[in-house]
This record gives sequence, structure tokens and C-alpha cells, in this order.
Amino acid sequence: MGSGEEKQESGSLYFVYEGERGELPGDLLQEIDSLKIQWLNAADFFQKRLEKEDRLIAHGSLLFLKKVLRKAEAEGFILAILPTPKQPKLAKILGLKGVEGSLPAFLSSVEPQALDLLYAGEEPVFFSALVGEAPPLGVQNQTLNEDLENGSRLGLFFRAFWRLRGLRRVLAEVTTAKGQTLKTAITGALIFNREANSFAANLLQESSYNDGQLRALLISPLSVISYLHHLMVSIYARFRQPTLPDSVGLIKSESLTIQCDPPLQVSVDGVETGETPMTFQVHPKAIRFCATESFWERNHPTQSDKETLRVDHLPKEEEAKEVIRKHLPLLTHASEEEYKELFTALRADGKLSSTFVILMILSTLLATVGLFLNSASVVIGAMLLAPLMQPIVTFSMGLLRWDGSLAYGALRTVSVGVGLVLLSALSMAALLPFRELTPEMAGRLHPSLLDLLVAVVSGIAAAYAKNNPKISGSLVGVAIAVALVPPLSTAGIGLGWGDWMMFYHAFLLFLTNFAGIVFAAALIFMLLGFSPLHRARKGLIYGVMMVLLVAIPLTLSFRQMVRDAGLLQTLESRRFQLDGKAVTLENVILRHGKSDRLLCDLVVSAPLNQKEMQRLKTEVEHLAGESLIMECAQRIRF
Repeated sequence: MGSGEEKQESGSLYFVYEGERGELPGDLLQEIDSLKIQWLNAADFFQKRLEKEDRLIAHGSLLFLKKVLRKAEAEGFILAILPTPKQPKLAKILGLKGVEGSLPAFLSSVEPQALDLLYAGEEPVFFSALVGEAPPLGVQNQTLNEDLENGSRLGLFFRAFWRLRGLRRVLAEVTTAKGQTLKTAITGALIFNREANSFAANLLQESSYNDGQLRALLISPLSVISYLHHLMVSIYARFRQPTLPDSVGLIKSESLTIQCDPPLQVSVDGVETGETPMTFQVHPKAIRFCATESFWERNHPTQSDKETLRVDHLPKEEEAKEVIRKHLPLLTHASEEEYKELFTALRADGKLSSTFVILMILSTLLATVGLFLNSASVVIGAMLLAPLMQPIVTFSMGLLRWDGSLAYGALRTVSVGVGLVLLSALSMAALLPFRELTPEMAGRLHPSLLDLLVAVVSGIAAAYAKNNPKISGSLVGVAIAVALVPPLSTAGIGLGWGDWMMFYHAFLLFLTNFAGIVFAAALIFMLLGFSPLHRARKGLIYGVMMVLLVAIPLTLSFRQMVRDAGLLQTLESRRFQLDGKAVTLENVILRHGKSDRLLCDLVVSAPLNQKEMQRLKTEVEHLAGESLIMECAQRIRF
């Protein structure tokens, strides 16, 4: 190509290599000779001083290339790099599809552009520098010659997760170029100044580098769950998010000094080079570099002096001293700021106020009307309006921390709310002329262990949502799922009708919901770090006792439910032969009361007489194992 000769008029064109010339691929030797490039072995190159208009193509190991970088920065000549066959990662970063036949890319009309260099201490950084351990970012840093795109990401995920057992957080002090200081606890950090690590790219989603600043990703898992989330986002690009995972902090600055207690090992491009304290610094526009267009699309020369610190989720100085003494918890523990915010909100939720009283009365009236109308939508509206969930969650925290003012205040509010619901529903039931048990009422009269399970799950969701302002709106869904006011309204209707069994079963459902929410919410608050185990033990014992007390009648109810389900399955579509007449039971319903009633349709080939009906009842009772009152409608099939 003609451009090679044109470039030699203003400067010489060299090819410097490491090792023996005969070790180079034959195709590369022919290409260099055909382009009339001057050969330089390593020894001659480091003895020779190049001019600023000279162009150099370097080919060799990373260690050799780093020496070339220092010389290029010092003398100012134009540099290009041709990776060896053992450097696919370097070829990928430079935008080369392969490592052979690439010389024309450096000899064409492509003009050199300014390129930043990152240093770790006195050593240039090609890809990234690793401080301590930062899985999975550090895993790739230590396997530079592996093509992770074709490897097993799932295997990498499990390897990184397995390393969780050996991760330890240490105290770290990080100082930026402008003197900003961060004191925190980290397992490690990854420092780079261009897209040298695809996992880091998954976290940052930046479109441009080479802006005179380095990027430091500080890794500090807050819990096992947050660590798993960090792994998923880092390894799998489809889980990318606009914000950093809670376990990761980001600092962008021209330089960074990291000190750790105890010191952490520092490796550069996969090779151990020392330990902290270590200073990392970008030399802006350090060399004039020739590369492909795809490389410059991500590394277009720019300049920025604005430092960025996104470290809100990392433990602060006092918290850092605490976390390094503890094992990594299963769930993320609350920070001091989150602790204050939550307790302020809980104390407000636990106070009895005129707003609470008004909303409780209105929701009760709405729920009671919905029960009489047998309208599920009206009942759901009452669930959304009722504010009873908030003081119950507050009571669970007071019980957990054994905080008398918090627990008693919330319990008083709950008690007043329960009294208002019962009184309001009782009054409406006594005033209205209706005495028919609707399906919406009947649905609240058969609590079982499944209802307790729903309450426990709802309590977990309520505590988690209360601790996370971003999903606090989910409390609405929790209120619908657990349904506190409708069973209380049903109990009030039972009082108004003088039906004590109706009151008992409906109120048992409320107690089930109350106990399940209190226990589960207290447990989650403890796991989130709002109370140490030694302080939470007594409250958790009381929570377990409440659950066990309601579980006794619920177990009996659940056994009855299982038995009823088995009986209905046995009788539904059951065929009988009575004096030559075929009889099939359909739409079988079992209702419990003072006497158990079996409601069904009889599909017959001919009408049954009284004697045949009695024989059918005897056979059904034999299958059921008990006496039943049967209410049947005959349908003739012909």
C-alpha cells in the first residue's frame, strides 16, 4: 500500500518484537517485509531514541508492551500494538477480529489520537487492577487469556458464589484526586480506565471512556442475598440495571489512593504486584495511539474533571467497624439512616389518631355492606381503606425489640380498631332486617393452617416493604391478601345475630392473621438487622407462642378441610345402581353446622321413590363414615 511510503517521508516506521525474529509467524514476516517496515529487536529498541513523527508497531508479551508504553509516553512517538496469538482479549479491546493480517489497519489513513494511561503505582495497567477480592470481576481479571464469552457463565457464577465462604471485609480509606475521603469496609476493588472487563461494563453501562479519569468499583456485600444479586447483574448482561447493585460503589477520579487495614493484595492485569496502600493514577493523553475505528468509538479522547462518588449503599465509618467483626448475614442489615427513618415511620403508624378512627369506621361500614351484598369488589375496597395493618407491623417491631412504648402504643391502637370494627358491624347487623349467611360471610368462617401460611407470608412482605421505601406501595397488596377487616366485620355480624359460633370462627381468622403477621414481621426485622438476637429472643418467643396457640384450633380445622376434600372427591360424579336405576351425584357441596348437610344434584335415569332415596342416603353415609342430612334435587337424563 502506498501510504506506508508517504508516512516514512515525515517519520520512520518500525516494528519492534520480543524474542527471536524466527519465532514470529511466517505470514507476519512476509507482511512486514512487503510493507518495507524497519525491524527492531527489543534490545536495539530500548537503546534507540525515536522521534515524535516516528511510528512504532509493538508485538510481544504484556510485560514487554508495558515497557514500550513507558518509552512512548516519555519520547512522544506514535504507537500501535499488534497482539500475539495468545492475546485474544487484547485483540478484542483493540477492535481487531484476529491478530494476523492487521498491519494495514495501522498503516492506512487512520490518524493517531491521544490515549490515557492508567498506572498502579509505577506500573501501567493494560486491562484492570484488582485490590483484594471482587468476584466475579476479579475472576476475569485473573483469567485474561480465557474467552469467557464461550465459557460457562453458570459455572463462573457458582465459582464466584463458592468464594463467598472466604470473603472478608476489611476497613478501607479511599482518597480521590480532589481530596475527598471515604472510610468504609470492602472485600476488594476493581480499577480500570477503559472497557477492559465485560463484567464491569455490565455494571456501569457507560458509552465512552478515555476521559482522563479512572473507574473504581468498590465491592462490599451487605448480605448473601445482595451478593447473589451483584453476581447475577455482573455475569449476565440481560440483568443490567440503570443503578448499581447495593453491594457495589463507584468512584470516578483522576487518581485514587486505597489504604486497607489489614493490607490487601494488589494485582495488575492478573499478576500480583504488591499490596495496599496503593495509588492509582490516570495520565491524561499520555501517548499518541493508532487503533481501529471501533476502538475509538468507545475511547474517543475527552476530558472531565468532575469527580463522581456513588457510594451511598456502602457502610459508613462507624458501621464499617461493626460489619468487619460479623459474618455476612443472609439479608441486608439496615443502615443507621434507614434505622432512624423506619422507627420514625413506625411510631407515627402506631399512634391512635382521629384519622385512624374515621378510616376504621368507614372501612367497617363498607366491608359490612359488602358482606351483606355478597360483593367481593366492595369487600376489597374496604381492605384497601382499612389502616389496621400499620399498627400491627409497629407492634411486631415493639415486641421484637421489647420496646414498651412502641409495643403498648401500637397494641392500644389495634385494640381500639378491633373494638370499632366489632361495634360498627354489630350495630349494622342489628339494624338491618337480613339474617341470611352469604358466601362472602361463609368464606370467613373456616380458618385453617393455610390461612396462617397466608398471614406469615403477608407479614414477611409487610416488613420488607416497610423497610424499603421504593416498594412501600406493595403494602396495599399485602392488605388485600391478609384481609383484616372483613373477618372482624363477620365476627361483628355474628354478635349482632347472637350467633356465637359465627363470631368464634370469624374472630379466629382475625387472630390467625394477627399472630402470623406479628411473628413473621418480627422475624424479618431481626434478619434485616433492626435488633440483635439476644434482645429479640424474648419477643420472638412470644410471637411463636401466639402462632402455636392459634395453630391448635387451625390444625383441627385443617384436618376437617382435608377430610371434606377427600369426601367431596369421592362423591363427585359417583355412580350408584338402585333397583336398576342409574344415579350419579354432581355439584356436591358439604356444609357444616349444628348438623352436617350434603347438598347435591342427582342425575337419574328415572325418578327415585322414598325407599330408593333412603338406600342412597345409607350408601352415602357409609362412604362418609358419619350421619348426614342430604338435600338433593333430581335431574332426569334421557
